[in-house]
Amino acid sequence: MAWELVDNAGKPQGEPASRSSALGNFGRDALLVLRLFAPYPRHPLRVRMFSDDPRVVALALAVLLACAPLADYAEELGHGHDAGLAFNVWGLYAAATWLFAATALIFLLALANARLQRLNHLLAGLLLVEIARTVATPLASLAHGAAADVLAAYCIAVLVRLLYGELDVTRPRRILACAAAGAALWAMHQALPANGLFKPAPTPRPAALPALNVERVYLDQERLVQATLDAVRPSRADVVETYFVGFAPYAAENVFRNEVEHIEALFRERLAGNGYTALLVNSRETVASLPLANGHNLAAVLAGIGAKMGDEDVLYLHMTSHGGDEHALRVDFENLGLNDLDADTVGAIINAAQLPWRVIVVSACYSGGFIEPLKSPRSLVMTASAAKNVSFGCEHGREFTYFGEALYQDNLSNTDYRVAFDRAVAIVREREQREGLMASEPQFWIGDEMAAKLARAH
Repeated sequence: MAWELVDNAGKPQGEPASRSSALGNFGRDALLVLRLFAPYPRHPLRVRMFSDDPRVVALALAVLLACAPLADYAEELGHGHDAGLAFNVWGLYAAATWLFAATALIFLLALANARLQRLNHLLAGLLLVEIARTVATPLASLAHGAAADVLAAYCIAVLVRLLYGELDVTRPRRILACAAAGAALWAMHQALPANGLFKPAPTPRPAALPALNVERVYLDQERLVQATLDAVRPSRADVVETYFVGFAPYAAENVFRNEVEHIEALFRERLAGNGYTALLVNSRETVASLPLANGHNLAAVLAGIGAKMGDEDVLYLHMTSHGGDEHALRVDFENLGLNDLDADTVGAIINAAQLPWRVIVVSACYSGGFIEPLKSPRSLVMTASAAKNVSFGCEHGREFTYFGEALYQDNLSNTDYRVAFDRAVAIVREREQREGLMASEPQFWIGDEMAAKLARAH
């Protein structure tokens, strides 16, 4: 059987590549694809109007490769990241994976419908739609909200429309094939969120310092723990005090120390916590003034504060560090040889402290795995991620992690923790979608007695 492509007038197309320039055919095909973006074109577009020039595919790919870095760079500048940008190799992998998967899908559809001679049209259409989406993405990203997803969905709809006009089979089969293609393309978009080719350059780390004097640091811990406890006021009768303890055990990135210091300041200024706070930090800047953030000191400080609390008081513990998929907080400070803290150990330390009421925040990757060991009727637990997910923002030079910034910087102004958490989740979700990150899915759990106590307070 011989195949013959015809235009709308029924005239054979012949070999247009020999009669027209590649650039002219590219421009003509691009205009035809743009017609698909109009909701109701005056005349239904038949793909047989394409130039059928194989050079259009190569030229479209070249234009796409040129547009993508320019568009991603413009997007980052639009978000205010003009202090320095670095190439993001993961963005290149994500873009290549998307193009490969979409091309494979189109090839399978053409193969299943015995129209391989039209594969050139489909590939050209795919690349031309991608060029349009790439150019429009910075504007959609600046609009925030769901604009990026709306743009992606619309471009997928255009591709489906292109397929519908190209598959020369019965209408029911065509509808079924296009529905399956649209669902597959959307699933790929969700599984491979946009990850730009540029990202803010990391803050340079300071030069290495001489090794710590291990013996001197450990001998100083008893004094520092006692000084910390001496600075904490005892509970006042008939007044509900909220005591705050910040725990930042990972010294290599100063974001963790910055975060607990900012939260402590928030408690002092907004939540009447002046004189009711304590910090345990692993950092060169605080090694002579604050206790180490390790398991032994955490147990001592929590037990000491628990002894000062009244039956109505609440202990608010914020723990921020790197986390592993085995559900353990990373505890590290140069050559001190500190032990990591797994979820069961943290739970045992908190339970042994005899705290009347407790709010516990674990800001780390895989921190959802801490919820079960921390449960009690008088507990509230918030985590930066689900048990099998990572969280973000743990870079040197930042003031907050993503979850910490969302929860504290703008939201936590009173003890309505559920409202603050829900607002923070929305902020984190929008930011992760905007930056093309996999969802961290922060978690919230509250015991019955704690829920009743907070309900009475509000």
